[in-house]
Amino acid sequence: MKKIKSFAKINLFLKVTGKQNKYHSLYSLVTQINLYDEVLVKENKDNKSRVFFSGPFKIYEKNNSIISILRLIKKKFPILKNKNFNIYVKKNIPTGSGLGGASSNATSIFNYFKKKYKLIISKNESIRLLSQIGKDCPLFIDKKIKLIQSSGAKFKEFNFATNFQLLLVYPKINLSTKKVFNNLKKISKIKIKKKLIFSDRKRLLETCAFYGNDLLLPALKTNKKLIDTVKLLKKLNTNNFYSMTGSGSAFFLISYNKKFLLNVRKIIKKQRKSFWTSIVKTI
Repeated sequence: MKKIKSFAKINLFLKVTGKQNKYHSLYSLVTQINLYDEVLVKENKDNKSRVFFSGPFKIYEKNNSIISILRLIKKKFPILKNKNFNIYVKKNIPTGSGLGGASSNATSIFNYFKKKYKLIISKNESIRLLSQIGKDCPLFIDKKIKLIQSSGAKFKEFNFATNFQLLLVYPKINLSTKKVFNNLKKISKIKIKKKLIFSDRKRLLETCAFYGNDLLLPALKTNKKLIDTVKLLKKLNTNNFYSMTGSGSAFFLISYNKKFLLNVRKIIKKQRKSFWTSIVKTI
């Protein structure tokens, strides 16, 4: 049986522009990367569905995004009502990192069932359904670059390939998104939004650097150990673009020179043996 690839994402920039009800409004450019969890789905004859996690970032949560999406689609689609499944997930995406692993898992499962069982549901309806599981889930409905405007369920899509090479640096700190947002004290007011020029990668990265990530300072307040990671990247980046993704705690460093990324990775592994690193590219 073919395994499903559940891809991670990075926020090339992230601005927090307001708050509506319980959720913050964002202005953020998101692209997926070729780091993925491996998912296998098998129908079982039991009276319940089960999820089995393995891999370097195995989790132990009984109430997870996969169980949540299964409950939702079984309730919505009669063809799935009396079916149960064993779902096996090899977790290669670091947890609590801002790389979107849980949201990606839920959406990948949804897309699998939608295709396999020919579920009749529009893209807009799919987005609304997925947003009930998590606001980031709709970002994984396809592999297009997305510009979030308000929430993960409201975005503009682009048919461009950025083809960035990047080094992921995860200091193995599991950050709570809720706590990071609780430490956010300032809302950004963007009067004039810069034009996103995907055909010019240099100018695109300049735009990303200009906007930055509004959640970086709140993340540093949430766990001061991250300050060490920032200092290290500042020391090593030699004017290449780097940022934190989402609410952290993973960082990424972009360079056109893969050899440079390999050298930086070697230095980090030598100086911070506990850190997890990986060289990936955008898709």
